[in-house]
Amino acid sequence: EEIGQVITYLAATGAQVGLLYNFGRIKLEFKRVLPPKRVQEWHKHLYRSIWTPPGMSLPPIETIHPDAPIRFSVISQPSESAPIRLSVSPSVDDPSAYASSGVSIDSGNRAVDLMRDTVRSTYGPEVLAGIGAFCVLFSAAALKHMADPVLVASTDGVGTKVKLAAQAGRYEPIGHDIVNHCINDILVQGARPLFFLDYIASSKLDPEMVAAVVKGIAAACREARCALLGGETAEMPGVYQPNEFDVAGAIVGVVDRANILPRSDLQPGDLLIGLCSSGPHTNGFSLIRKLFADVPLDTVLPELGIPLADVLLAPHRLYLQSLISNLKYVKALAHLTGGGFLENIPRVLPDNLGAVIQLDSWPMPPLFTLIQQRGNIATEEMYRVFNMGIGMIAVVAPEHAANFRSAIPEQTFIVGELVRGDKRVILK
Repeated sequence: EEIGQVITYLAATGAQVGLLYNFGRIKLEFKRVLPPKRVQEWHKHLYRSIWTPPGMSLPPIETIHPDAPIRFSVISQPSESAPIRLSVSPSVDDPSAYASSGVSIDSGNRAVDLMRDTVRSTYGPEVLAGIGAFCVLFSAAALKHMADPVLVASTDGVGTKVKLAAQAGRYEPIGHDIVNHCINDILVQGARPLFFLDYIASSKLDPEMVAAVVKGIAAACREARCALLGGETAEMPGVYQPNEFDVAGAIVGVVDRANILPRSDLQPGDLLIGLCSSGPHTNGFSLIRKLFADVPLDTVLPELGIPLADVLLAPHRLYLQSLISNLKYVKALAHLTGGGFLENIPRVLPDNLGAVIQLDSWPMPPLFTLIQQRGNIATEEMYRVFNMGIGMIAVVAPEHAANFRSAIPEQTFIVGELVRGDKRVILK
């Protein structure tokens, strides 16, 4: 059984050499390694355990000549076929029994086939092993050229925005959401992304849906020059409701220790410069869904001028390109995600500083005005839940503000300043 397991692994990965670690014994028992005098005696045992891709089969054991060497020509491209994104095990005596429980291995394999090329389009030479392996390998050789490299990691989800995506049948934007959200979160430390991993779970695996989400993830990774190394697709009937799914991701980036944000020289008078959001991003959707529950997603509301789905499912913006080359002007960054202005700005402030936000200093997107009116929501609550049209805030010294704003390839707004205080945000 142990030898069969190793041979199966070699066949599935296309490797020519393997090593069996025999744990739990006082010493290596060489007699267990190759007990038969003739290797061909393994054939009848291996046939019970060799994995074959869907639609392929091994030749009948009777047709194999006893002196013929073992070959695995049944798998032309082993690593291309290995089903590595399923969280379920194919070692079931009766595959139909597993399918009857609500889990389809074939659907998982099809999802892998649909997304493989998309994922590999994000690879650079630093990716040593990605999709098709049991884990991922990423070369850190480039970090040797940094003075003091620090790895920065973050993980997040998309929240209940996935319910609207499922309702509208639009899955690709969700892929952009999870990547851009995670990249923005490590950007506030001054880090650039290295690689990304995703997790997609559903009640019943829809290969086309998974492929659409991963297509969005891969497109966002390519835009950020970030490798999508791999991920996990889980089919869990009974855990998720029918037609529902969830998406999460984890990112690893790097920053030189001397460039970590926030810096220690924050002081009263520093300006808060806002970069526009593309909509609600990935926050506040439980409230949004409640307020618009009776409005079809294809409705064109006069306040918005375009279908509601287009506004609500607009992907979370990526701020990497605008900011990464201009961080020399920046003392701190605040990504306005869950918690809006009131919760996120204090995360980058020392205990002796607060912030004042001028509410009339940028044009309010009509969606947020509509949300406030439909829900009769207090202004302070709006700024605690939503980004209100500003997705990222840079803290910049007044003397550097002009240079910073001219270097940013988009319109920015001075939305407030730092003041002496106790890490609270004041709305004016």
